[in-house]
Amino acid sequence: MNNPAQPRPGPDEIILTTPALGDRCSSLEHRRARLAAHVVVTLGPMGTADQHRQALWMEAWGQSYPMCQPCWQATRHVAASRRPSLVITGTIGSPAP
Repeated sequence: MNNPAQPRPGPDEIILTTPALGDRCSSLEHRRARLAAHVVVTLGPMGTADQHRQALWMEAWGQSYPMCQPCWQATRHVAASRRPSLVITGTIGSPAP
């Protein structure tokens, strides 16, 4: 799901971008239910590999995921509670053509 045109987030950073028209949430359950993506979330490193117990979602670092509103809110909540220096950047608007 990684797009080379997507900006690369830094440590403890999440970049939000607008999903393409027709993008579905990347959650398998929500994709099957055909829930539309509200935002594309690109995750930076959430910790360090040598401290994997404190790190979040190491396999997702640098990857982009379309998410519906509930999935994005859950992701944001976990990241904000576990990564005190979290920075969320980017803008979202209407789905991109």
